[in-house]
Amino acid sequence: MFLTYDVTREDTFVNLSQWLSEVKQHATEDVRIYMVGNKSELEDQREVTYERAVEMAKANKIHRVFETSAKTGYNVEELFATVAKELYSQAKKEQEAPAKTEP
Repeated sequence: MFLTYDVTREDTFVNLSQWLSEVKQHATEDVRIYMVGNKSELEDQREVTYERAVEMAKANKIHRVFETSAKTGYNVEELFATVAKELYSQAKKEQEAPAKTEP
C-alpha cells in the first residue's frame, strides 16, 4: 500500500493520518505500507522534511519512506524495485513456512 503526499504541500502530509486510519480499518494486519513523498525536485518549495516523514512513519509503524520525483524520475525505479523484492521475499517465506493447523 502506498500513501503518497506532496513534499511542497503540508496539507497533503497532514491528510496521511486519515488515509492511514482507513488502511488500518480495512486492510489485513500484515499489509506493508510505504510512504512516498513526491516532487522532491522542488526543494526550494518544500514544506515537509524527509526527517519529519520518517518520524511519522516510525510512530505509525509504516514500513518505509521514500522521496521521489515523477517529473525527473528520481528514486521511482528504486521504489518499485525495493517493494517488488520485499514482496517477493515475503511471499517466498510464506510459501516455505509449514502450514499451521488449528487444534
